Amino acid sequence: MSPWPSLDRGDDLRLARFLAAADDGAAAGDGPRPLEPIEALAQVVDRYAARLYDYAHALLRDQETAAWALHDAFLQAYAHAGVLREPVRFRSWLYALVRNECLRRRAEPDFPVERREAPEVEDVFLDAPERAQRIESRRLVHGAMASLRGAEREALDLLLRHGLETAEVGAVLGMDARQAADLTAAARQRLDDGLAVALVARDGRAACPQAAELTGDSDPARPPTPALARRLLKHISHCATCTELRYRRVSTVRLLQVLPVALLPSELPSRIMATATAPRLSDDLAAAVGRAEPFDTRGWPVPVARLQRRAARGRRPVPRLLPIAAAAAGLLLIVTGAFVLVPLGSGQHTGAVPKSTRAAPDPSASDASADPSPEPSDEPSPSGSPSPEPSATPSTPTPSPSLSSTTPTPRASARPSRRTPPPSRAPAGRLAVGGCAIPEGQSSCAVPVRAVGGPVTWSVTGTSGGVSASGGGRLSGGGTAGVTASRPSDCPPGSHSGSVRFAPSGTATVTWTCPEAPDGGDPQAGDPAVEG
Repeated sequence: MSPWPSLDRGDDLRLARFLAAADDGAAAGDGPRPLEPIEALAQVVDRYAARLYDYAHALLRDQETAAWALHDAFLQAYAHAGVLREPVRFRSWLYALVRNECLRRRAEPDFPVERREAPEVEDVFLDAPERAQRIESRRLVHGAMASLRGAEREALDLLLRHGLETAEVGAVLGMDARQAADLTAAARQRLDDGLAVALVARDGRAACPQAAELTGDSDPARPPTPALARRLLKHISHCATCTELRYRRVSTVRLLQVLPVALLPSELPSRIMATATAPRLSDDLAAAVGRAEPFDTRGWPVPVARLQRRAARGRRPVPRLLPIAAAAAGLLLIVTGAFVLVPLGSGQHTGAVPKSTRAAPDPSASDASADPSPEPSDEPSPSGSPSPEPSATPSTPTPSPSLSSTTPTPRASARPSRRTPPPSRAPAGRLAVGGCAIPEGQSSCAVPVRAVGGPVTWSVTGTSGGVSASGGGRLSGGGTAGVTASRPSDCPPGSHSGSVRFAPSGTATVTWTCPEAPDGGDPQAGDPAVEG
């Protein structure tokens, strides 16, 4: 079984709200006091780091790259939790952030060619025979999953090992609930068939003469070839002996639990929390947070594959006939004295283009959630190497205006239009804040603030725990600033914390530790050797 603890969706909802600092008053009844966002992040990391690392490792197959991808995804959740419109979907939202971050790293030029996989979580309670049986079961599952496509393997991994519901699987993979249901149902049937074939190929030859004839001298320890698998599956459908063998074995769900689980690096949780709070790492925090954008209107990260398709559409090559068309258009302009529209690719034209003939906006620029097509997936899964995926159906470009449209030469008395387009406005951004720790012997530290996704007008709105701070201003997109947070002058021994609240959103935690006074005296008292 997976070593992950069971999760309560009520706790997920509570942590999502605390992480977004959305409803301090409503959350007060959930416990002695509301959690600060940084405290909520610590609990989210504690609950989800192990299982999300296993998922990231399955996509990347490199322990260091998976660790950094998960590191950045948690920081993105910390900074962007407020954009999620449905906090009840917090769990699948975390998986979507991790998936996007992994796919970004797979597309980078420095993605490692030679990868080093993470060690697996070991079950110390297994004895030698049980461990041998588990290895044999894994070999069986790997052989069965070899027949699945990449998206099918990933969907089953999320559904059966990570415990997501079918609609949540679809949200992570960038498809609607109906598509996810179809995908997971087909994947489970293919996996069941693959397991049946693998079982009969391994054990059926001793019980069924026809199965023995079909398998011949093939190695029972190796997965059947595709041709043999098809023959065995057809045979199983009308053979009572092999059908019984198929259904008296361990269920698909149980078998998937024997797959190895990648071991979370022990230092990763503390690294995540340090980047979220240490002022010296504020640039790392800002870089990680910025990578998550854009989000759709529901607060969901737009799938990387969809962004890549949009970028590919914007880089379409110019047709070779365009230079000839341009020359003919120039000659026609001289002869007729009219403005002729000549296509230059992607809806662009020469000459004056009347408003009625301009191309409609690219529908790909609309909200990403409107795209119903499932994203192709060729990521490696816990079962092994990926299977080739069918290529995505290319989208139909927006039709260009008719080439026959012309504009008459304007007269000298024509008045210029007094209507001017409104000035373009930069999209409003969000404020990302980080905590800070006051060094021993000092009384203040700098709280970093950063504008993410556009300009932000911000201000300090309050403090707690005896901390004092003030400030505000306007930041351009990506701009950073700092707020000096000071502790109380009275500093009894021990660890202390307070917070600074910001508008439009965000709360920073400030921590400090005061040492014990020499000989147990008052740390605020003067040196007795120089007094009176």
